[in-house]
Amino acid sequence: MMNINNLAIAVTLLFSLALPLGLVIWWKKKTGAGLWPFIAGAICFTVFAMGLEQILHTFCLVQDNSVSNFIVNHTIAYMLYGSFAAGIFEETARLFGFNVLLKKYKDKKDAIAYGIGHGGIEVIFIIGLAYFFIFLAICGVTVGDEATTQTLLTTAETVKVSTCCMGMLERISAMLTHVGLSMIVFVAAREKGKFWLYPIAILLHAVLDAPAALFQIGVPIPMWVLEAEMLVMSVVVFMIGKKILKDHKVENG
Repeated sequence: MMNINNLAIAVTLLFSLALPLGLVIWWKKKTGAGLWPFIAGAICFTVFAMGLEQILHTFCLVQDNSVSNFIVNHTIAYMLYGSFAAGIFEETARLFGFNVLLKKYKDKKDAIAYGIGHGGIEVIFIIGLAYFFIFLAICGVTVGDEATTQTLLTTAETVKVSTCCMGMLERISAMLTHVGLSMIVFVAAREKGKFWLYPIAILLHAVLDAPAALFQIGVPIPMWVLEAEMLVMSVVVFMIGKKILKDHKVENG
């Protein structure tokens, strides 16, 4: 049955597709950017954040060993690990993307195109797929087996309009962050003497993710505080990236 909460789920699902695709279409139309920088961003996020980073998480958080036991039982250690792991893997992904996949792409528009691709595929992974399967379940489609479908239906009952709104706001904030950090790392990769911007991007990423890491380990931080911090920090990161990219002198040849 389609109630207001299920409608919110449907809207969030559409949002998860409309945001990245809309930005790709808009930026291509505005600047004439090619598709490859967008695709490169999506590839780098998938390989580094969804692949390599998850392998490290398996060892450092999931498996039963001395390292994981220390991290999960010490709040500060968990915060530092969670925030810096994301920063290191994702900013390294950007550096790899600009130095390898986009080595010949030197226009400023490509830095933003990469950021849209990197952040856009995250939107699809983080909320798009989850809400897609939940939406199928509430529409009466069996997803996997009966047990899986029932789990999805149970999850759907916990999803409120406010949950969807916060999820969409978080993804908008994350997109601003990804574009901002992409602009910073682009200059680190393209301008001699500016490599120091790469560790700065890692630090900014870690600072932004630190409150969420604390929340994940059980520190009672109100959700609205987390969302407000992320929104403010995302705007700050975006503005820093915009200023750095604006001052960057594109090399010819």
